[in-house]
Amino acid sequence: MVDKKNSEIITAEKSDTSKLVKASVNVLTDPTQSSLVFTSTVDKMEIPKDYHKLVKVCRFFYKHDPIAGTVINKMVDCAITPLENRKSKCTDEEYEVYNALSEMLQEFYRNVCLEYLLSGLVVPHYEWVRKKGSDLSPKLNSRRRIVVPDNIWFRDPATITIKNSPIPNKKYFYVEVDPDTIRFIKSKGKLKDGTFDKETYDELVKNYPEFVKAVQELTGNRLKVKLEDIRPILSKTLPEDAYPIPYMENALESLMHKRNMRKMDYSIASRVIAAIQLIKLGNDEYPCTDEEDFVDIKNQMNYRTLSGQSERIYQLFANHTLQIEWVYPDTAAMLNQEKYRSIEDDIISAFGFPRTLITGETLRSNVQGGSDFAAFSPIATMETIRDKLIDWTIELYKEIRDANGFKNYPIPSFKPLRLYRLMDLSMIGQSLYMEGNISRQTRMEIVGLDFETELERKKNEQQRFKDEGIPEAPVVPFSSPSIGKQPDQTLEREESQ
Repeated sequence: MVDKKNSEIITAEKSDTSKLVKASVNVLTDPTQSSLVFTSTVDKMEIPKDYHKLVKVCRFFYKHDPIAGTVINKMVDCAITPLENRKSKCTDEEYEVYNALSEMLQEFYRNVCLEYLLSGLVVPHYEWVRKKGSDLSPKLNSRRRIVVPDNIWFRDPATITIKNSPIPNKKYFYVEVDPDTIRFIKSKGKLKDGTFDKETYDELVKNYPEFVKAVQELTGNRLKVKLEDIRPILSKTLPEDAYPIPYMENALESLMHKRNMRKMDYSIASRVIAAIQLIKLGNDEYPCTDEEDFVDIKNQMNYRTLSGQSERIYQLFANHTLQIEWVYPDTAAMLNQEKYRSIEDDIISAFGFPRTLITGETLRSNVQGGSDFAAFSPIATMETIRDKLIDWTIELYKEIRDANGFKNYPIPSFKPLRLYRLMDLSMIGQSLYMEGNISRQTRMEIVGLDFETELERKKNEQQRFKDEGIPEAPVVPFSSPSIGKQPDQTLEREESQ
């Protein structure tokens, strides 16, 4: 009897210690899910010390960061206002030649301003062509041949090497010629696809004969050419450095920090998209010990993906111990946008650009005043860029004067910046006009009106008022008896008196 009882107890113990079913993983392919790709362009908080790598990072954030891209674009749009030429001592013919180049220079200045803010290094080049006077302007004589710059462009800073010279404030500029250009010149215009571009090759020979000769005499496939007779446009440079300081350099550390935090948010979001579905079968009272029970559940769950598409509703048959749960990561950190506020404040401070000019509003509501003072910083930066462009333009005008035998050249200038409140500008313009210090044209330009357009409209309105018999001046109480009457009626009244 004892042995029988003991055997029953042992049997019960064996049943209590039965092994549970092992956990398994089932990966379902969701056709609607797209993977997140993280580029390796900016992976660390390290700011490159090499100038060319630094410029590459600046270009990356200009293209991908909304604050950096918006600030740079608005700086370009605000800084490059229409170019004007003051006639000075120029003749009518000379003045017309320089004015004919304004449209070409305007677009060139926008590209120069963008490159100046990204890299701080702009090396312009242009070709000289001889054109008929009538091709430049209908006011010029067609028999007159005029030499003007054409096809103005600037080199990619990634191909330029700068070296300091023993003489202070003097630098040597070298350009690295890419293998495709070397192959093109050595083959006298042969492209990669085997075709020939004879016209482009002839232009290179005509405008850059020394460069073509140096490439043709080259024995290897790499060449650095020293640039002569150039007038580069550089931003601020430290005495010990050969390369200029990019405008975005002070903001790079904060931009990298912001990008790494955004990558953290993307990582959490990817875990939410690729969520874990936890399926439990059995509990402490009814443990699952049969592997076939799990296999049956898995087959039912996998049936919906056999066709290659995930169904939104499906039927599942199981006992009362089945539990299905979703395992999500904590998304509180991802949804909290306050973590970006301090970083974005640092970025905006590094650019020295007020928030009101980026989004049109302040950080806090009902905050007034200080907008004019906040605009001083970007205005100073834009005025510096404009001054450099004007200095470069004056030297270009001198070359045009010497090439055509002119005696004088005009004084170029940009129209004033209008980054103040319209009401303040209007009051300033009205005060100056009433004092007789500015012309009507300048007064209209201050508030954004075109003088020629308004003059033509007034002329048309005056003639129409006369034809329709409508007085030009409105009638108001206690106005002069002549107000509201046509000039002929006023003259008849005065003669009768």
